[in-house]
Amino acid sequence: MIAIKHDLENKNNKWAKWVVLGLVFVNLFVWLAVWWNAQRRDLEVTFFDVGQGDAAFAQLPNGVQVLFDGGPDAGVLEKLGQAMPFYDRDIDWVVLSHTDRDHLAGLISVLKNYRVRNIIWSGISDEDAEDTEWNRLVAQEGADVVLASFGEKFALGNAQDCFLEILSPAAGAPASGQSQNELSVAVKLTYGARSFLFTGDAPDGADTARLAGNADILKVAHHGSKYSTSGAFLANLLPAAAVISAGRNNSYGHPSPQVLEMLSKYDIKTLRTDQNGDISIRTNGESLFVKTEK
Repeated sequence: MIAIKHDLENKNNKWAKWVVLGLVFVNLFVWLAVWWNAQRRDLEVTFFDVGQGDAAFAQLPNGVQVLFDGGPDAGVLEKLGQAMPFYDRDIDWVVLSHTDRDHLAGLISVLKNYRVRNIIWSGISDEDAEDTEWNRLVAQEGADVVLASFGEKFALGNAQDCFLEILSPAAGAPASGQSQNELSVAVKLTYGARSFLFTGDAPDGADTARLAGNADILKVAHHGSKYSTSGAFLANLLPAAAVISAGRNNSYGHPSPQVLEMLSKYDIKTLRTDQNGDISIRTNGESLFVKTEK
């Protein structure tokens, strides 16, 4: 009996040592991940391939994270799981362009699975079940809610050269008589000398381009619909590259041949989630680097 008890004690001691060693390695891994993130010097924006919808995620050098729209379903959670450390369950900013399902639905899943600190949206919604759930979750979240209005700027963390600027809707824009697309929240993300323009599903971007001045990366409005991007818009904006978020073989025919032709005419490099998968663009505030999944 004594020998058996002694053996059990030895086994328990060995297990205890392995458990302690395991905890040490996990703790070390977490701190290494935190340290690695702290060393980042680039802003990285990833346009997720979420099918026929929009979702993009920005990781700033100072650790601040911004999610622009959430795509048509809970698939955005898998994308965030790949883009964020496993221990990170907070998102600093969520920007909802408008409440059409292909932009909103994924954000409902995000609110259920992450803590969100700040939310920017128009405050305008339809009276359907999905919009009702969104409003309920926003109220429950306890985040700081900003009802988007032209000209507002938000510093992202303590980085003075990195900020969000709201370009539409215009201040006091009437909700009645306008579609959700027309009331899309458009925002410009700037880091140093480089900027990204997110246009939602705006049907014509001429005014947004005038207000934006210029941008290096354009998220093409409304998945490349022929009604969303004019030649005047592109001539004013002159981005270095344009990203189109659309589903493969979608029933809408997005992106339209007309938009693709215009982008080519202005010598704008075109990237498409339906062809390239996830599209990541990094910048140190000066140079731009592109990486695609496919």
